[in-house]
Amino acid sequence: MKYQDTLNAIYARLDRLGDLPVFSATVNRIRQVSSSRQSDAMALAMAVMKDANLSAKLLKIANTPTYNRSGGQISAVSRAVVLIGFERIQNLCVTLKLIESFRSEQPDSGVEQLLIRAFLNASLAREMAAASGALDIEETYICGLLYGLGEIIVAFTLPDAYRDMLAARERGRDRWSRIQLQQLGGHFSDIGQDLAQSWGFPKTVVQAMDPLTADQLRGSGRLNHCLAVGCHDLLERVYSRDTSNELEYSTLMNELAESTGQPLEGLDQHISEAFRQVCDLADEYGLPHRIISPQLTDSDDAELDEMTRKLAYYVHSREARHRDPVVEVEVAEPLPSEQTRLMEQQLHHLQAMNTLIAAPGSAAEILQAAVSAVEASSALERVVFCQLGPNGQELKARFVAGKDTGSVKQFFQLHRQMPDVLLFFRILEKRMTLLVPDSEEPGWRERLPEHFLETVDPKGFIMAPLVVNDRALGLIYADRGTLVEDQDFKVFNQFMVQARLGLEMLQSRR
Repeated sequence: MKYQDTLNAIYARLDRLGDLPVFSATVNRIRQVSSSRQSDAMALAMAVMKDANLSAKLLKIANTPTYNRSGGQISAVSRAVVLIGFERIQNLCVTLKLIESFRSEQPDSGVEQLLIRAFLNASLAREMAAASGALDIEETYICGLLYGLGEIIVAFTLPDAYRDMLAARERGRDRWSRIQLQQLGGHFSDIGQDLAQSWGFPKTVVQAMDPLTADQLRGSGRLNHCLAVGCHDLLERVYSRDTSNELEYSTLMNELAESTGQPLEGLDQHISEAFRQVCDLADEYGLPHRIISPQLTDSDDAELDEMTRKLAYYVHSREARHRDPVVEVEVAEPLPSEQTRLMEQQLHHLQAMNTLIAAPGSAAEILQAAVSAVEASSALERVVFCQLGPNGQELKARFVAGKDTGSVKQFFQLHRQMPDVLLFFRILEKRMTLLVPDSEEPGWRERLPEHFLETVDPKGFIMAPLVVNDRALGLIYADRGTLVEDQDFKVFNQFMVQARLGLEMLQSRR
């Protein structure tokens, strides 16, 4: 097919739909108001409220932990506008309408997966741009969201041709880019740019959608392209879609780290946060979690396999919480008081640690306080700080909190030369956090040390290195007899950060 024939077929299909909701008068008005310096929150709220469905979805998203950190109910659109911000409101409106526009027409075309991954790409690019100090992170978001627009449009308007393309890629005889040329007369990026330009998106956004035109960009525009394509390629590896890309996961991560000036462990956190956001969006639209979760497969890329497992188990744990309504009813009564108690404990221990750091306390006092805080403020039942010996060959339990900690203290007397203990030293060397929500899930039993599983007997656990001024002091381990929840990990990470900051301040005073 010639490229012009492809475009004609796409526009004819879109014309039959009339004015696409994503580019309706409501969204255009929101874009105008949010970009005007004379506008206030009420003006933008009024523009949003012209679309009742959009208003309801924005309010639900505004009440998720991603945006509402205080926990108080947000019931006014104007309050949501102030909380989320003008430009992000604009981008959320485009995202929500994009999903509404395309997800229901062709249920078997794979459009839902493409839409979710477009949002994931946008969220990940935005997280990395914000951490790197980029000036216009909301434009970064749009660049990430629209980077795969051409493929979404083809899957939506030409579903038969798109299915043929997927089948050709599955056969593995041609590269994905060549299949696009053969079937469409051009690439997805050409189609996406053509449509984005006709729909009035900024020139810098349109140029960032293709490597050739992106060569003309400089500064923030160039960074937006690097993030959009870098995050896209990274997600292609995670989802094992375009296996013709020979770059390893670690290479792609290093390139993103170089582009953003971020440490690798920071990028891991950005990926996790982007997945949390996309799960919130999927819950709002009732989309199945299977379209978010990457497949658990073993490859020759150990770091890719590790991240894939971590993300898959995170999605699985969220799905499990929504899957069984009987369990929901059983915990409905005691849950609020228990949550309140844990939140009160968390606040109490944060204040205590801040006082200790300001005092200043000793390193031992700070570490003991962090271990006790994690155990008291979360559902994690056993917490231990294991100190790394001066020669880097030993790991020994030093501070422990919780009940029935004897087996944990007994196990964590490790020497590097002992059998089946290399995992714990590699966590320190690679500066990586290991989150295992459920050790009984297929795959974990074979990968975790047998002696560890028999002696400690965890259901779910977290292990993370404590690194202060680029020096590994040891690792903090925490577990529970049931699944590790998202809130457990947040509390664990919060006090890890507090401990690190306290120790860094203590060292700076010497």
